[in-house]
Amino acid sequence: MDPGLQQALNPLAPSQGAAMHVPAGSVTNHLGSTGRGYFYFTTALLALCLVFAVATIMVLVVQKTDSIPNPPGKFHLKGGNCSEDILCILERGPFKKSWAYLQVSKHINKTKLSWNKDGIIHGVRYQDGNLVVQFPGWYFIICQLQFLVKCPEHSVDLKLELLINKDVKKQTLVTVCESGAQTKNIYQNLSQFLLEHLQVNTTISVKVDKFQYVDTNTFPLENVFSIFLYSSSD
Repeated sequence: MDPGLQQALNPLAPSQGAAMHVPAGSVTNHLGSTGRGYFYFTTALLALCLVFAVATIMVLVVQKTDSIPNPPGKFHLKGGNCSEDILCILERGPFKKSWAYLQVSKHINKTKLSWNKDGIIHGVRYQDGNLVVQFPGWYFIICQLQFLVKCPEHSVDLKLELLINKDVKKQTLVTVCESGAQTKNIYQNLSQFLLEHLQVNTTISVKVDKFQYVDTNTFPLENVFSIFLYSSSD
């Protein structure tokens, strides 16, 4: 190339040293600002999603609450007996197609509990300790039991199981009368609930390993077994 032309072009081209000399701090600061910007954007997006999810849940709860009528002569629950509250909810709610409310039998002699046949049963069949489903759909299942344990010299495991067609679907376990405890008598409440989709002729039952500790005398009305059809499939 002509020396004069090369000399004229040289001032326009950056020198090798200038091209390679980039302060390390400027690169780090640029990457850091980019990372912080991405973090802030992600945080704001997650917060927005959380607010939206909470708002959606609140709307669904309000809609579900508004769908439950308040019949004349019925008053809002004011607490008190838990089992009576369950019964009141069932009586005032839109669960008339299929529901049951039973109290435990005073004569318990096996792990599978039996229930008083004079309980409230509608759209469900009771047979040998089982509630038998007559309509398919999503069922809400509730069981509450009271135990009275006269502590022996060892600990006692109390277990409540909900069974669907003889298969354990949910259970609660608590240990009482631990070694070194000075208490002679222990009152213990166990409860469990389950939301399950059930077909016609599905059986629902309750099993308790230490059935001899179920207290049918002190609080007989507090030992209850209840189900209701939450959403029908037919």
